[in-house]
Amino acid sequence: MLFNSFTYLVFLPLIVLLHWLLPERFRRTLLLIASYIFYMNWLPSYGLLILFLTVINYVIGLAIAKFLHKRKLILVSGLIFNLVCLCFFKYANFLLSSLWHLATFSHQTTHLFPDPGSTSPALNIILPLGISFFTFEFIHYIVDVYRGSVPITNFWHFALFAAFFPSQIAGPIKRFQDFNEQLHKKISFNSAYFKEGLSLIFLGLFKKMVISDNLGHIVNIGFAHPLQMGTLDAWIASIGFTFQIYLDFSGYTDIGRGSALLLGYKIPINFNWPFLAANLNEFWRRWHISLSTWLRDYLFIPLGGSRASNWKIKRNLFITMALGGLWHGADWHYVVWGLFHGIGLVLTKDWLALVEKTPFLNNLRPSKIWHYTGIAFTFIFLIFACIIFRAETVQKALEVIGRMFTLSSYGDVTRAFLVSTLPITLSIYAVFLFLSKLKEDKVEFPYLAKNIISWWRSSLPAQIASYATLAIIIMGFAPEDVAPFIYFQF
Repeated sequence: MLFNSFTYLVFLPLIVLLHWLLPERFRRTLLLIASYIFYMNWLPSYGLLILFLTVINYVIGLAIAKFLHKRKLILVSGLIFNLVCLCFFKYANFLLSSLWHLATFSHQTTHLFPDPGSTSPALNIILPLGISFFTFEFIHYIVDVYRGSVPITNFWHFALFAAFFPSQIAGPIKRFQDFNEQLHKKISFNSAYFKEGLSLIFLGLFKKMVISDNLGHIVNIGFAHPLQMGTLDAWIASIGFTFQIYLDFSGYTDIGRGSALLLGYKIPINFNWPFLAANLNEFWRRWHISLSTWLRDYLFIPLGGSRASNWKIKRNLFITMALGGLWHGADWHYVVWGLFHGIGLVLTKDWLALVEKTPFLNNLRPSKIWHYTGIAFTFIFLIFACIIFRAETVQKALEVIGRMFTLSSYGDVTRAFLVSTLPITLSIYAVFLFLSKLKEDKVEFPYLAKNIISWWRSSLPAQIASYATLAIIIMGFAPEDVAPFIYFQF
């Protein structure tokens, strides 16, 4: 079930209404049933998969807490179980294809190996939606129980943690301690949560349907035929995808967080102005926060983290980012994307160390020019990283990058962008971001603006009219076809 589908438009209000009408003791049961309906709407049989994984990890968590003398063995067994499940569904065909290409190359170059055949072998596996996200939640759960956290003893609470539909398919990756704490509280209707939830849902739909999906059409034109793009086309397509993936994924997160707030629950934020990061370290503290902190806590730190020699820190960064790239997709260009970020993080670390040791450079750090130059360089790095991420192969990524620096006339991408609704909608969104940043930085608004905002917050008819207008804008500017969220494939 897509957050941007008519089905969800009916499903969510119905669940929210039933949730608040039912007695408190039945609400979690309703949410669990609703979560399985939400997941099984896509492919019913895979509801059994998430149930199976839930039961096994629930038992593993209890076993780790009970059998202390064997808890390491139980943890290792649990990690192997979860990773094998993930690898089978997500990486089996990738591994078979890679071995086939290696065997083909060996046969053609050495003739010492038999011919593997003209086509790559493949298993008939449909990737379960969200398997990467809920597998990481299960791994977090059993590792934290091993580290001393109290396991969830109520199976239905644990099942709801695993299946909670607002964060089920594409995160954010929840921490069970925070979610379980909410399950033990009496959830009461909170008007502030409800208003914030509605705002987030409408904002997410605007990001996804009005901007990201329309950007997707422009990006697809360019990346489908890289060598036919002019210079301006290549830059528009590349920058377009950088914004497309952000607006698509952050839009999903907004809708998910908003849906949870309507039900009285809070799930973590996933983005915090990532394109205002002044270096790559800062970017990863602002982008896909639930994944970056997961990689830090359950991969980078166990490898040795920053408490090691300089060479080992760099090694840990490379391994973490390479595996983070592979987590995003079963293809080599995702690994290259991860390594590209690993190189960027290593260079950032060395640069910051050099700046700290150089008095002249260190004195420049507080200046605005230094800060905004850092933002510009970081954003340019991200554009090239996104090209690697979006292109089907590394070769096609290089073709796109090559067109960016080949002086030639513009083509279909530029024309499609100029005649689209994007110049208008991007301008509207830029104004919204500007005002949001002023509010976040607690900049004093003019007297008239403060009065208008105060009146809007206190006037229910004004809020209804605003949301109705925004709904009309979303429906009017959205493409005719309903596009799935990009991170559903991961």
